[in-house]
Amino acid sequence: MAKKLLEKAGLIHLPPAPARSEPGSGLLDADAAKAKTAPGSMLQFMTAQSAAVKEAEVLRERLAGFDGALPVRRLDPRTVRVSVWANRHDDNYQDAGFLALKADIAAAGGNVQPIKVRPLAPGREAGARGVGPSNPPVVNTGAGFEIVFGHRRHRACLELGLPVLALVEDLAEQQLFEQMERENRSRKDLSAWEQGMMYARALDQGLYPSNRQLAQAVGRDLGDIGKALSLARLPLAVVQAFRSPLELQYRWAKPLADAQQRDPDGLVARARRLKSQVDRRTPKQIFEALVDAVPASAAAARPADIAIRLAGKQVAVVCAGDSGHTLVRFAKTLPVDQRKGLADAVEQFLAGQGRALKS
Repeated sequence: MAKKLLEKAGLIHLPPAPARSEPGSGLLDADAAKAKTAPGSMLQFMTAQSAAVKEAEVLRERLAGFDGALPVRRLDPRTVRVSVWANRHDDNYQDAGFLALKADIAAAGGNVQPIKVRPLAPGREAGARGVGPSNPPVVNTGAGFEIVFGHRRHRACLELGLPVLALVEDLAEQQLFEQMERENRSRKDLSAWEQGMMYARALDQGLYPSNRQLAQAVGRDLGDIGKALSLARLPLAVVQAFRSPLELQYRWAKPLADAQQRDPDGLVARARRLKSQVDRRTPKQIFEALVDAVPASAAAARPADIAIRLAGKQVAVVCAGDSGHTLVRFAKTLPVDQRKGLADAVEQFLAGQGRALKS
């Protein structure tokens, strides 16, 4: 019985194992053969589509994080021009603060904090162009850009021959002006005169119809706007009486404006005389000399000086001061005993003139 079963088992032959495909052999493996069926093809397609859908969803989520963000580009600084509303005086590019900023940018290989620019409209292209350094890459579209804010950073990159990192946004004229004004205040404040020149230009060119609307647009006190404008409207000779217009201060606006209204010709004449003394006087001394002088009309009515002479030599003079008081000026400093004797003599003189002084 067992022998018969063994013989029957020997008659059973298993089918050979299917051959595996080799690269270039033209033979299909089981999985590939399976894909040739309609259900297999559909499954393979749906699997591929599912992966693509997931990848697209991930990309959309990443893109959503940049919604509203501005493009940051490295520009050739020669393709970026100064704005028509630029408000920095040239002295700002020579002081210690700018030199320190320039050194930091040189050490970093460029400005870390980007400036902001807007593309120039057609027909307003900047004239200066060129090819910047190749590392990092420089965008040089040929269209040109205009600075919204960051004039000092741009100037430093321009002088160093480095690309300037910039945010790019298309802005209307008022938007550019307001962003520039606010950004400057949050960094290195403009001087009172620079601020006034910026405001005066905006008003003169019709960007804002009134001081009040300008103040509301930039978020400044109306009084501060008025003081800054007053300094900007000073005669050029008065501004040039100082070493730099950056020395003019807000608190000097009213006294200088009053002096100009009271005696405009006299103010200008004093300013021209003071210009030659600028290296020997502090800004405060120049200001005081401008506003404390007697108007020309009062000077003309002032009594003539009376000289006091001894042995034919003038030793003192009796004169009227700026306020109209009588003064005695001596040619040299008197020692204490002589000043005491002078006081006694004046006292006797006044005693004899008591009736006249009382009247």
